[in-house]
Amino acid sequence: MIKALLLRRVWLLRHRLWSTISLMVLFPLILHLSITVVMKNILKFSVDKIPYEVWVFPGIVMLIAVSSTYAIIYRDLFDLRIHKKSFMPITLSPYSKTHLVIGFLTTSIIESLFHVLVAMAVLTALLPEPLKWTAYFLTPIFAFIYSFLLANLMITLSIVTDRITTYLSLSIMMFLFVIFGTGVLVEFDFYPEYIGIILTNNPLSMVLSQLRELLFYNRINWEWVVTPLVTSIGWTWLNGYLLKRKLKQ
Repeated sequence: MIKALLLRRVWLLRHRLWSTISLMVLFPLILHLSITVVMKNILKFSVDKIPYEVWVFPGIVMLIAVSSTYAIIYRDLFDLRIHKKSFMPITLSPYSKTHLVIGFLTTSIIESLFHVLVAMAVLTALLPEPLKWTAYFLTPIFAFIYSFLLANLMITLSIVTDRITTYLSLSIMMFLFVIFGTGVLVEFDFYPEYIGIILTNNPLSMVLSQLRELLFYNRINWEWVVTPLVTSIGWTWLNGYLLKRKLKQ
C-alpha cells in the first residue's frame, strides 16, 4: 500500500514537475520577503542576541514543511474521501486502516522533505551569515518529526470532518496556532509567563525549540525529542482507529 501511494505521488509530480519546482523555489522566497524582511525591522535580534534572520530560519523551514504536508494530506485524503469515489477501493484493500494511515504519512512526509531541502537552499542564500554545517543535517531530521506530528493532526481533521467549510475553518485555526503558538516567528519570552509555559510544553514547540537549542547552543533535551516522537506514534494508531470507525469497516 505504501509503495502504491508513493508511486501515485511520483506519477503526479512527473506531470506537474515544473510547476512544483517553481513553487518550491518561490514559496520560501515569498515567506522571506513577507515575514523575515518585515519582522527583522521590529525584532533585530533574539533575546540571546542572535540576528533575527538567523533565529527565524528554522521556523520558516518548519512553516514550509507544514504547508506542503497540508496540501498533500488535503488532496490525498480529505478531497479523495469526500469527492472521489476512488477512495473506497483503497480502503477495501487487505491492509489495516493504521497501515493505510502510515501510507498517507509516509508519502506526505517524504514529499514535504523535498520542499524543506529546496527551501533551505533558497533561504541560506538570503542569510546575512552562514549557518553551521550541522544545520543542514539537523534541520531535515527535525522537519521530519515536525511533519510527523502535523500530518497526524491533518489526517485527524480529514477523517472527522465531512464539510469543506468546517475543514478550512479548522485548518486556518491550526495554521494560526503553528505560526504564533509554536515559536515559528517570535520567542515565548514575549508572551505572558503562564501562556509561554503552556506553549513551550506542547510537542510542536518542543521540536522547534530543540532544533534551535542544537543549532545555536549545542544543547539537547531528550524529553523534547522523545515526547513528540511518542506522541506521533500514538496518534498514528489513533488515526487508524478513527478511520476504521468512520468507514464502519
